[in-house]
Amino acid sequence: MDQANTGTIETPQPVRISFRNLSGALLLFLCSSLASAGILGGWPQSTVAATLVLGVFVVLEIYRVPRQQLVTGLCLVLIGSLAAYPEGGIFDSVVKASKGTLIFVALFVAVAFLQYPALNSPSMFAVREVIVSQPAGRRYATLSLSAHFFGALTNFAALSLLSTFLFGNLDSNARERMACAMIRGFALAASWSPFFVSVAVILYIMPELTWLRIAMPGVPLAFILLVYGWTFDRIAHRKPPLEEIQASQVTVPAKLKSETIYKISVLGLVLVGSILFVSETLVVTMPIAIFLVTPLISVIWQALLSRQGGQGSLGGMATSVLENISKLRAEIVVFLSANFLGYSAAMIIDPATVSSTLIDAGIYGWSAIFVLLCFMLLSTMLMLHPLVLIVLLGQVFPGEALGVQTVSLALCMSAIWGVGTPSSPGSGLTLFMTRILQRSPWYVSWRLNAVYSLGGITVAGGYIALVNRWFLM
Repeated sequence: MDQANTGTIETPQPVRISFRNLSGALLLFLCSSLASAGILGGWPQSTVAATLVLGVFVVLEIYRVPRQQLVTGLCLVLIGSLAAYPEGGIFDSVVKASKGTLIFVALFVAVAFLQYPALNSPSMFAVREVIVSQPAGRRYATLSLSAHFFGALTNFAALSLLSTFLFGNLDSNARERMACAMIRGFALAASWSPFFVSVAVILYIMPELTWLRIAMPGVPLAFILLVYGWTFDRIAHRKPPLEEIQASQVTVPAKLKSETIYKISVLGLVLVGSILFVSETLVVTMPIAIFLVTPLISVIWQALLSRQGGQGSLGGMATSVLENISKLRAEIVVFLSANFLGYSAAMIIDPATVSSTLIDAGIYGWSAIFVLLCFMLLSTMLMLHPLVLIVLLGQVFPGEALGVQTVSLALCMSAIWGVGTPSSPGSGLTLFMTRILQRSPWYVSWRLNAVYSLGGITVAGGYIALVNRWFLM
């Protein structure tokens, strides 16, 4: 942390991994491998074995889950049990939830491989230097766009790299603005990036969709919300701090070299292209394709960096990856619990009853989209994670019956993940920035982002209603 306070980049260093973390990481890697083998080979025995390994991991690691996530998971399990018990379906919900969680374990494990080479990449450092050198009037837009596109490619590694900018010579107001730019831009990649859990969850609960069907309208949605975020910041902060004005008068913005742009573009094309090729060729879900492709490309990436005399090593990468995988216990417990609640709720909530009730109230088409978005935002701000909402609503919300097309419903779910998580006190993004800004989660989520999220939902709702009415009918 002392290094970070000086504004320098802290490169991942090889550390000795504890036996407990090593065993947990190996269990998850084994679980992902067995799940992938079961899907590729059509071997139900392999899927059963993966489910059992996941159960062993949860039993061994549940006491190490942070209190907030543990309480959330236990509450979800309790509510789900109360819903499933009268129907005698608790065991059935547990089995379905466990099997449904397997593909997300594979996604979590795969993304862990990307972080080490991304944090060692000179090209990524070059991008950071360009952002740091921008004058005050351009920093928000530059940082927001960078967090979005690099987050879409490297997931959380982008935040780890870009957040070092916040330890520079910025006053508290400027630091908060730049922190908001970072998490807002990063979160909006949930509208289309295959490396984000949001897209994987949507594809899981809506198997009739493909990634391209989500990404094609999702990319324009993300762009519109990025422009909205910049506009919101310009209106909310029309008078920059004096220090930023002075800094903008002497700062000479750095330029990104064409070689750097070329390298990053090639990496993105190879990574996404390979994943799409494997997904279509082997006919597997996107998370499984990511698990099959990303570790290999990440190892090759780091090997090339080491060969060129860059930082890091394959040995250090192995240790870092295992350490990162071992820390996934909270995400897995929450997702498993949300899955359990979704399947349990589906036993007692009749979608036909929900649709008739809403239609009787005059809620149909565009109004159903706005009601859904407002309900999800309110729930998110009250600490119910979008993951839980997406899984639950995916099981019980009758979109088609209410004039909301399947793609439109998917866009609603990705939109709430994109603009809702910054205003959720319990989201990982909020907690990440809480540590950096030394502010409470309530301040970061409600004080800094609540109004932004409310406006973002309005903008997103208008776009989705337009798409639903004119492009999907």
